[in-house]
Amino acid sequence: APAADKAAAEAPAQPQPRIISVGPGGFLRQGPGDQQAPIPPAPPRRLVPAKPSPEIADKTSLLDLNDRICRWPMGHPGEPDFHFCGEKVNPGFPYCVEHCGRAYQAQLPRGARRPPPPLPFGGPRVR
Repeated sequence: APAADKAAAEAPAQPQPRIISVGPGGFLRQGPGDQQAPIPPAPPRRLVPAKPSPEIADKTSLLDLNDRICRWPMGHPGEPDFHFCGEKVNPGFPYCVEHCGRAYQAQLPRGARRPPPPLPFGGPRVR
């Protein structure tokens, strides 16, 4: 009889049917032992920034901007070689002397200004 007991002990245990409680709305109720394993943490972020593409390797990118260099955009943001001017700023302004001249233009006195062009479709409605 001891050999029969040994064979019974080595046989794989049959999985017992689990009784699952279904709460209102069809949600499964979880007991303390039913909780899922925690999600493993994400891999650590890279501390070294990715290499810039060859088009902008020696140009000023968004990450290089600070309050001492010109922030004038060069090119279009969708283009691969988009960058910023990067020259020394005109003190008190966000741009270098050259780009300040383009950004800040003196206005003519009030009487010498041309009237604005007419608005399409008759302009805004006045209530």
